[in-house]
Amino acid sequence: MTTKNPKIEESLKFLKLLEWPEPPNSTNFMSSTSPKTTECSLLDPRTVYNVGEHVKVFIRAQDHYGHPKTYGGDYFQTKLHSPELKAGVTGSITDHRNGSYTATFLLPWPGICQISISLVHSSEAIAILKRKRETRPDKVFYFGYFHHNGRMARVECNIQPPGQDVCAYRDLYTGEEWFCVRPEGFPCSAYLEHSVGGNRKVLTPAEEEFLHGNICRPGLSNPEPSGYFYQDQWHSHVCRNQNFPTPANVTSCLKGKVVYMFGDSTLRQWWDYLVDFVPSLQRLDLHVSYPGPMLATDAEHGYVLQWRAHQRPLNMQLTRVQELKYIANELDGIGGGDDGLVIVINCLAHFAFFPVNVYLRRMMVIRDAVARLLERSKQTTVIIKSGNTGFGSIHGSDWLSLQLDTLMRAIFSGLPVTIVDAWQMTSCHYHPKAIHPRKIVVQNMVDLMLSFICPT
Repeated sequence: MTTKNPKIEESLKFLKLLEWPEPPNSTNFMSSTSPKTTECSLLDPRTVYNVGEHVKVFIRAQDHYGHPKTYGGDYFQTKLHSPELKAGVTGSITDHRNGSYTATFLLPWPGICQISISLVHSSEAIAILKRKRETRPDKVFYFGYFHHNGRMARVECNIQPPGQDVCAYRDLYTGEEWFCVRPEGFPCSAYLEHSVGGNRKVLTPAEEEFLHGNICRPGLSNPEPSGYFYQDQWHSHVCRNQNFPTPANVTSCLKGKVVYMFGDSTLRQWWDYLVDFVPSLQRLDLHVSYPGPMLATDAEHGYVLQWRAHQRPLNMQLTRVQELKYIANELDGIGGGDDGLVIVINCLAHFAFFPVNVYLRRMMVIRDAVARLLERSKQTTVIIKSGNTGFGSIHGSDWLSLQLDTLMRAIFSGLPVTIVDAWQMTSCHYHPKAIHPRKIVVQNMVDLMLSFICPT
């Protein structure tokens, strides 16, 4: 007859409280729950409720494609609040295990109330968190300091053995254990001091997408639509973009960076905007003609910003042929290896007049040069500016530009690069379309670029 251990029985009872529904199988990020497509609606809506009653909200979880989820396990946080009254109360969530949820709120005070529902983690992200919690306790580590005969050694310590040869410390009364790597030439009794160590990266790129899906980072695809303007600010559907309303915001992001811009006059607008907007960013007179390079430096904050025109075809005034450079050659001349290296490329408008194969060849050559750069410098940030709408010439209409823009997106789709969707940003603003858009549109493009350079 087996004797039950009451401590084990009690532990199992407590652990059962933590059971959480898991997704039925592995899925890609786009099929996970999205806060942007998930829908909420009041159940039994009324204009007036009485204090002490409850109000209920139905939540229909949907994935990034807008498809309804068929299983539960998402983690929502809810509150009902009246900011003017400085009043608030949390709601309770019922998971119906079929992709739908009900949030219930008590109405404790009179007045106008607002309801806030936030998706903290999708069920898919929670499965990753749970797995990493149980299998990778070493994701957080600590330092132990050993002192012996005038010498000191710092080693890694943790709640589980951080190596094969360790010092084990067991409390005689509680039975709790702690382990440190055994430093060579030191007795275990020489462990005298403790401090925080650090964190390890334990997520794969695919797992990071579930847990940081809204952060602006390379390789994200542009949905349709990719965002919208509201009160002159672009709200991206790609990622959680930021605004950089002051020069200090910009310099904080660009500090220590070297930014190379290669493209046409629509990208030159970005360079001009930053130089005009940031007082400490000073242009250097290199006595060059229009193709550049145009160089600006911020000595106070330690960053450099350069723009250079792409090679022919290029509609411009008289210029020396030697000053025109192929983007691919320029990229191959960049050594890389610097965390602060940023490459921004655009190449489209001047190719709309010619057979598609001309553009296709040019962009494939640039793509291959980008791939070589990323191979030798994986931490480099590469941003591709899409084409602008508003081409006024019959030889370069928006339809012709659309064809090239479609090619560009497909050509770069296999690389960890960012595409700033200038096409949609110039299409939907209330100002008339223009190949060289107004300053407010350019500002939003630059802010989106900075969001990818300095994601939060």
